[in-house]
Amino acid sequence: MTVISNTSETKNYLFVKTDGKMVKVNFEEILFIEGLKDYIAINKKTEKLIILQNFKTMEENLPTTRFIRVHKSYIVSLEKIDSVERNRIFIGTKIIPVGDTYKDAFFTKINKPYYN
Repeated sequence: MTVISNTSETKNYLFVKTDGKMVKVNFEEILFIEGLKDYIAINKKTEKLIILQNFKTMEENLPTTRFIRVHKSYIVSLEKIDSVERNRIFIGTKIIPVGDTYKDAFFTKINKPYYN
């Protein structure tokens, strides 16, 4: 239940092992990734994939031009952000908190000054 390494910024997918099979996940399908103790939930528009994977390893396998860690338990797709209000990110109906540790990097990445 691991991710096959895909560190190249030119690739637009990765393979994850879930339910005993390898599944191709296109980056464009990912809304956000949520840490669940020893597991990770890859939230897509149509489904949620649960994999046994270290959160940091998953973060390292995602292109930094498309994804950013915004909380100890969340990585978001920059393309899928609908809006940002204070320290909250809205993606569809999901509200994702922006942690203090990640706030500066996130707001720098989206080119907006943050406010409280």
